[in-house]
Amino acid sequence: MKLFACMCNQPQRLPAALAPVRAALVAQPPISRWGLGYIQGGDVLLVRTPKSSTTPIDLSAPLSELTSDCAIAQAVPVDKSGVAPAGTDNTPPFRFRRWMFAQTGQPKLDDIAPRLLEHVPEYLRRNIRGRTSAELIFHLFLAMLHDEGNIDDPNLATQAQRRALSATLRLVNAELERAGRATGDHAIQLGNVALTNGRSMVLAQLNEPLRLRRLTVTDELGRRDDSFRGVLLVSGGDGDPKDGFEDVPPRGAVLISRDLQVSFADLAP
Repeated sequence: MKLFACMCNQPQRLPAALAPVRAALVAQPPISRWGLGYIQGGDVLLVRTPKSSTTPIDLSAPLSELTSDCAIAQAVPVDKSGVAPAGTDNTPPFRFRRWMFAQTGQPKLDDIAPRLLEHVPEYLRRNIRGRTSAELIFHLFLAMLHDEGNIDDPNLATQAQRRALSATLRLVNAELERAGRATGDHAIQLGNVALTNGRSMVLAQLNEPLRLRRLTVTDELGRRDDSFRGVLLVSGGDGDPKDGFEDVPPRGAVLISRDLQVSFADLAP
């Protein structure tokens, strides 16, 4: 399952910065649905395509016609079992106010969903429109922020976001264990997570490769322009080129601050 997330300080130059790595942003078929969430003029906007595709999808293509400094895109493969929820409401990324969220795994949480929803305030429950596990986990994360009074803080520290995500995953694993499910095996299905409030971003590596690249642009003479700063993270796609990318450590979190400083942290603490 292909996912990428990016941030930069000069929105009008993001397409040029992504151009050298667009091959790594292509989702291979068969694809059941895909979506892009991005920030423009301070608003969170979504482009979601719930239709299947038998041809490759360049997830970065819409950004060439947009001006954005923060984006998350994800493609969902066709579910061979035929039981996975479909439609626009089940197409990532998911949104609540300033927040966007995407997750590559598709764990089966139907049996524990009622207990998990007990932790979600009613006003957040009303925002759940689909039936995917990723959207449920997103709202558990929002509930963790709500409990700390941080859900509407535009300058919330990335460490606080990391702690809320870690607490969310601990809760999910605890309920899985309570239901007699093997969390060690189930963790693989959680995939990777990307979330942002438009001003900062946190990604978590949960048993799938996650790669980071520092984005650059050049001036008219082909020289690197250091006034531009950007970060790209890519999850999914065996065989993607790794030149210029670095691997995020297993069970690690990538924290990207408002000023585009990148740091790594353990997800667990």
